Formats: sequence, structure tokens, C-alpha cells
Amino acid sequence: MKKFYLASAMLAASSSALAADDNASNPMAAFNPAFSVIFNGMYYQDNADGEGTALLEDADSAFHSHGGHEEHGHEDIKRGFNLNETELTMSGSVDSYFDAWLSAAISSGGEFELEEAWIRSQSLPAGLQVKAGRFLSAIGYHNEKHPHSWNFADQNLAYLSLFGDHGVAGDGVQLTWLAPTDSYLQLGLEVVQGDNLEPAGSIIDADDVAADISEELGANVTAEDLNLADQNGPQLGVFTLRYAPDLGAHRAVQLGLSAARHQDSQAFHEEGGGELFVTQGDTDIFGAQAIYKHFPSGQYGKGGWSVTGEYFHADSDQKAVFHSDAAELGLPVESKQGAAYVEATYGFAPRWQIGLRTAASGIGGEFSEGNETEEVRLSRQHSAALTWYATEFSKLRLQFNRNDVHGEDGNEEYNQVFLQYNLSLGAHGAHSF
Repeated sequence: MKKFYLASAMLAASSSALAADDNASNPMAAFNPAFSVIFNGMYYQDNADGEGTALLEDADSAFHSHGGHEEHGHEDIKRGFNLNETELTMSGSVDSYFDAWLSAAISSGGEFELEEAWIRSQSLPAGLQVKAGRFLSAIGYHNEKHPHSWNFADQNLAYLSLFGDHGVAGDGVQLTWLAPTDSYLQLGLEVVQGDNLEPAGSIIDADDVAADISEELGANVTAEDLNLADQNGPQLGVFTLRYAPDLGAHRAVQLGLSAARHQDSQAFHEEGGGELFVTQGDTDIFGAQAIYKHFPSGQYGKGGWSVTGEYFHADSDQKAVFHSDAAELGLPVESKQGAAYVEATYGFAPRWQIGLRTAASGIGGEFSEGNETEEVRLSRQHSAALTWYATEFSKLRLQFNRNDVHGEDGNEEYNQVFLQYNLSLGAHGAHSF
């Protein structure tokens, strides 16, 4: 069953797997890396004065550093034409023991970012496999996918609220074990640096925060005065479980659970009345996922459909390690909230797919300082997308979002429209299930 499930997963993946098939049929080509360039651009409009993406990022959350001192790790989409990240990828077998993957992104401003650079074992015994380097975490199903393989033009609100626009990635090691059972059962463990789990596991810039506090208080506050613990060594551990029962030749399902702990998460808070304080503590994240795929019955994806859903709950317990009121030093601060999304796709004609998505953040959210508790307001997003897969290497997408977002300035209801193109030049490795 495991062999069939993996084959089915490959069948349901992007048609870029054709390049991998060619390598499999030619032993000499198996050791030649596949190179590709992914072009991704869009035309964008909203009725929120061009602030649609910023409003989503600033939606009410238990994990926002209060006081507006967060910095987003990417450029907001602007009205009109946008050249999104251009992705460069190289992948292939190194030898009979390892394969490797490298993925880098060039932003519209010309900035270069290394997204993934890992090696992975191919011949360990007992169903074991090791991945080392920089990689996308398996903390969630959607998290392991690059933007060009998404079913929608933008990041869903659930991930955006806990993991940011680019999801969770890090430098470290991942160990997986494939159980010797009839059904597909995989256990995984990751240990990574965890310096970009934003915003749920934020790491603040001590020098910048000290400068902000000094300016507000009119006194000299240094980074050492913040009393933050050193961030040397791995900070994030992730455990995953994936299970896939045998449903026959025409459909597949994958169920999963994940649990993660981030040590020494940090936040800076600026509250009413002039209170300034810095907190540090542990953050726990628990997730559940379910994916169902019915494989196409016609040509070029016709008749194929899928449903995907994920839920995450994050809980952070921190204490004030610096406070403008010395009597409040050690103040307990707790942040918790849930986030979820569900999306469905259907290939209604050859090369044509429609997708529907709904997402929510702030589910059951609370932010507590000592004995004072503030509830997090719920934000929602509903999306519809129409995608034309012109060939195996190019697609065009028209997408509409309806957002109901609660932020610092109150409630905002507005629309977004995306017209996206996505093209792959060169051979690109196969995507996962």
C-alpha cells in the first residue's frame, strides 16, 4: 500500500514531475541536476486604498508585538502591476546516497533570499531518512509548498496570522521514519534554529528595541538592560505524524498531527499609559490536517477534485524581563489563539480548475497581562479562484477575496482582486502529495 500511495501522491502532484520521470528512465541523467526559473507576477486591485495586504498582516492577534514595532519580511502588494518573487531552483541526485535541493528567490527590489538548501539521505535502513540544511518545516501540509504550487495567489489568513507570509523554515535537521505497515504511516522530528517563526515565536532585535525604549523614556537603555536570554543554538522542535489509509486506485487521503515548541520567544509591548516592557518565554503550537484527493477521470485534470483543511492552536507563556515600571518586572503574559482554513478545488474541464477557500484567525484568542485579559477579535477571509493551466509549465489565475478584518483601527470589510501569471522555465522537481 505504501508504494501505491507514494505513486498516487506523485500522480496528484504538479505535472513538473515529468522531468523526474525522464531522469528515472535514463540512469545517466539521474545525476544531472534539474534547473528551473519560476516567474510569478500579478495585477492587483482592492477597495481599501491599496492597503488590503497590510490590513491582513495587521489583523488582531494575540501574537502581535503591541505598539507597532513589527517589521514584515516582504513587500506589500501594491495596486496595479507587481513582479512577485522570481524563484530559482536546482535539484537532483548527488549520488546513490544523497539527493539535494536548492531554492532561492529574487524579490522585485532585487534582494536575494536563500529559501531552501538541503541534502537528504536515500539509502538509510529501517525506513529512516534524514534531511539537513535549510528547509520548509513539515509543521503543516501547506507549509511545505512553495508559492508557485499554491492553489491560490496569496497566503491564506490562518498561516499569515501565525507563521507569516512565507511560512516556517529554518536551518537544522529533520528525521523521518516510514513504518513497516500496510498503510502509509510516517513519524517525523525536526530540530531547527527557529529564528523566523513569525509572529507566533517572534525573536526581537534587542538593539532596535532598546533604542525605541530609550527614545520613549528619554533615558539610555541598552540591549543588555533588556535581560533577554541568549538565542544560541536550536530554539524550535517539531514532531509530525502522517497517516494514509488505503482507499483504492482513484482517491487518496492523508491525515496528520503536529506539535512544536519554540524556546525563548520574545515580544516588545507598548501599552496605554506609557508602559513599555519586553517579555520572553516558551510557545507551543499544535496542528491537525486532513487532505482528500479524487484523481482526475478525464484528460488534463478534468474530474479531479480535492479538499484540504488545517487547524492550529498556539499558546505562549512569557514573563516581563524588562519593564518601565520596576514593580512590574516578572509580570506574566500569556498569548493564545487558533487559526484554520479549508480549501477545495475541482477540475471542471481539461486544464481548467476552480477553487474555493475560507480562513479565519483569532479563534478563541486571548492576550493576558497579569490579571487583565483582552479577547482577540475574529478575522475572516473568503476566496474564489479560477485557474487555466495552459500547459504543464504555465498557468493564469483570476482570484477574488472578500475580507472581514479586525485591526487596531476597528473593523474593515473589503475586496481584493488578483490576476496572476505563473510560468516555469526548465525542469522542475516533482512536488509532494
